[in-house]
Amino acid sequence: MCSEIILRQEVLKDGFHRDLLIKVKFGESIEDLHTCRLLIKQDIPAGLYVDPYELASLRERNITEAVMVSENFDIEAPNYLSKESEVLIYARRDSQCIDCFQAFLPVHCRYHRPHSEDGEASIVVNNPDLLMFCDQGEGCKCFLRVETSE
Repeated sequence: MCSEIILRQEVLKDGFHRDLLIKVKFGESIEDLHTCRLLIKQDIPAGLYVDPYELASLRERNITEAVMVSENFDIEAPNYLSKESEVLIYARRDSQCIDCFQAFLPVHCRYHRPHSEDGEASIVVNNPDLLMFCDQGEGCKCFLRVETSE
């Protein structure tokens, strides 16, 4: 069993083109973490989209290992004509932290309906599902602590 998992999501950059950085830190009780792979299933709300062509380019350049699960969606559609989508991302070991993984995902804001207030729209990115596989059969039932930042 592991003591806890800390999940931290950060949205980097401003404007319509942003990056979602997901960091995961495991508790000390997983001994052979280097034999483990971490898959992140991230739901993308209707107010955002991930460009599958951009993901393919990033995979080719070995920048990120991510793939769209959702099919047949229009990346040019506005928020009010869009549905949620889903992305699978293999997290990479963090060279700065022995018990940590991180994943990078470029996300883009969709156009929203105009309104007369301050001109800002809020989009909530929910916490992802974490799926782990370890060669040594290390299983863990863990407590997840989520840290959010903007």
